[in-house]
Amino acid sequence: MRGRLLDGRYELLAPIGAGGMGEVWRARDTRLGREVAVKLLVPGPAASEDERRELLARFRQEARAAASLDSPYIVAVHDHGEDDGIPYLVMALVQGRSLDQVLRESVRVPVADALRWAADVCRALEVAHAAGIVHRDIKPGNVMVAPDGTAKVVDFGIATFVERAAGDTRLTRTGQLPFGSVPYLAPERFRQEPGDARTDLYALGCVLYELLVGRPPFTGSAAGVMHNHINDAPLRPSAARPEVPRPLAHLILDLLAKDPADRPPDAATTLARLETSTSALPTLPQLQKDDTPPTIQDEVTKHCSTTTTATTAATSKAKATTAVSVSPAPARRARRRLLLPAALLLALGIPAGLGIRALATPDPSPGEATLEIGVAHSYRHVGEPSADGGAPDTYAKSEYRQFTTQQLRTVESAFAETLGDKHDGSRFRFVPVTANPDVSSRELLAEHPDMLAVIGDTVDFSWVHDTDEAFLPEISTCHEYAHAGGAFAIPADDARQGEAIARYLHSQTDARRVLVAEDKLWVNREDGIGTALRRNGVSVEALDVTPDKVKTSQIPSLVAEAGADAVVVPTGTPVDVWADRLRSGGFEGPVIGQGDQEGTCADSEDRSAEEKRDRALPDGVIRVRNYAAEPDDNLPARGNEELYDGALALAKALTALPEDDTAPTSLRHTLDRELQQVSVNGVQAEVSFEKRRSARQRPVWFDRRDEDHWTEIGKVSKKYTNSHPHDGPAT
Repeated sequence: MRGRLLDGRYELLAPIGAGGMGEVWRARDTRLGREVAVKLLVPGPAASEDERRELLARFRQEARAAASLDSPYIVAVHDHGEDDGIPYLVMALVQGRSLDQVLRESVRVPVADALRWAADVCRALEVAHAAGIVHRDIKPGNVMVAPDGTAKVVDFGIATFVERAAGDTRLTRTGQLPFGSVPYLAPERFRQEPGDARTDLYALGCVLYELLVGRPPFTGSAAGVMHNHINDAPLRPSAARPEVPRPLAHLILDLLAKDPADRPPDAATTLARLETSTSALPTLPQLQKDDTPPTIQDEVTKHCSTTTTATTAATSKAKATTAVSVSPAPARRARRRLLLPAALLLALGIPAGLGIRALATPDPSPGEATLEIGVAHSYRHVGEPSADGGAPDTYAKSEYRQFTTQQLRTVESAFAETLGDKHDGSRFRFVPVTANPDVSSRELLAEHPDMLAVIGDTVDFSWVHDTDEAFLPEISTCHEYAHAGGAFAIPADDARQGEAIARYLHSQTDARRVLVAEDKLWVNREDGIGTALRRNGVSVEALDVTPDKVKTSQIPSLVAEAGADAVVVPTGTPVDVWADRLRSGGFEGPVIGQGDQEGTCADSEDRSAEEKRDRALPDGVIRVRNYAAEPDDNLPARGNEELYDGALALAKALTALPEDDTAPTSLRHTLDRELQQVSVNGVQAEVSFEKRRSARQRPVWFDRRDEDHWTEIGKVSKKYTNSHPHDGPAT
């Protein structure tokens, strides 16, 4: 496809992205000598040649209508055509990032940014609706943020064409969902009604909710979310994030009304209510053409190419830092947040998966203290040196760039939200560090004496805090165990997972007696899964030996001797072996496996190995998941919400540090005490820590293995919530 010349004019240069509607390419308009974005649309199979001609005629009609829309808040359509039976659109090539990319990196955004972008989308919808065009697929991936901070909507008029291309019967076929992105679809679309301009307003409400809260109004399986859209009221956004103004929260709930008649009547009315909330906000300054910001990506790439061993990777990360200044001045803060998402070439709202550009804030002024926060990733993600002792291979460098770039941005976003107007004059430098068992905290602090804490994938640190000088607080966002003094953990630990499993069994099954496939010493410890199950009304038996001593042929008899009507297989015990042997032996009760402890931050090689194991699982196996990403999400989605919540807690604890104490050793101990008392509103739940330093009341998700993939079936926050509301109890 590269190099193809469409209609003798548009030369395809490089793919930008792909999605359900087709492919997007960066292209050159050879006639006008400019670069453009070309979207190739793939129509579905038509019943006849006449219907195909009608479909293409419809495409031309809608493309002309979209091209007539003249607004700075709509990505311009330059041309359209058909080449070898494939319809295509030619659009302006937008510099910037989609809101989907923004959310993947930042999780949620400042209220001011969310309001401005929502207002810009309203301006786009006002123009389109006046022309009789309903978008029908408003979602974060279809909204671009340009370098000057303007939000621009893409794909006007295309959703209707693609829906027709897929066949109108899709809307009436039993069990099928309507065209569009399920988290943002209005209830009337699920009721097989065509909808009108107010359908776009409902989707805007969903997008605005996600920008502010960090997740859409409803999450889970497609069927469960569909049920939620039709029947359930979302959590008030101000309950999840208290700084959301009450009028804005009311507007969002009005936009999300089930009945279109209860929503604002049009985009103009919605815009007026948004402008009331934004009238006191500062104006975003424009990025000048001569601004050439350095990038985190460039620094990371340069550093990674010089790394030869895992140990040196851990100790030399100071060369690849990004400084972040937290300023109380609203105008200055707005400019910094604008410049961070600069100039990744994307078009039509489909993430390119390319490098991400960012501005590092200036170096501290003379005499100003700089305190460092280590943002950790595993040495396994850096990769092994090549056979000749050279730099890691391409895979390792790519993984390293992706982890490091995203982690820095996520932590930075949480700090900006928490400290932006509360920590006058403070400056923090975020330093990517490699968690390596061969590098002690003493060695890391020798390299970074002003470091206050580390956060992220800290599992591979094997520190002994034997002296004050070696003490360094850490927040693990990839593992449920707070494995050392000074460590805190965000994901749900064994005790929390045991509690969640008990609630699942009580609400969804008749099983009340469980065999835990692990030795009694581990199962029955104070914070063990067996202890939690018992405390929540489930009888528990465990093995007399470690699981590796159990022969496969013994599994059915062990379950029978225990009188168990359910089996829980902890991490580390081969759930595929146990599940296969139990099912082949006729056991019909629930088989529940704990997900990979470190699955939150699994890289693509880890994920590949995990998927290989999963393919051996029989249908019906249940998995407990202690991270928020969807079952099949890979980088960069996994672990981002946990990292954001951990960073919120860390930033909140930093606000309590005494201003007159500048000694990092003393500050680290004070920070550790403050973290034990911290409480913040996270994206998924409140973040606070128990005496074991594990986060309290973290959500736990349940997935079921069906037809070679995982499907989310429920979640435990305070109680078990079924993601498939029409499903009956399991046995």
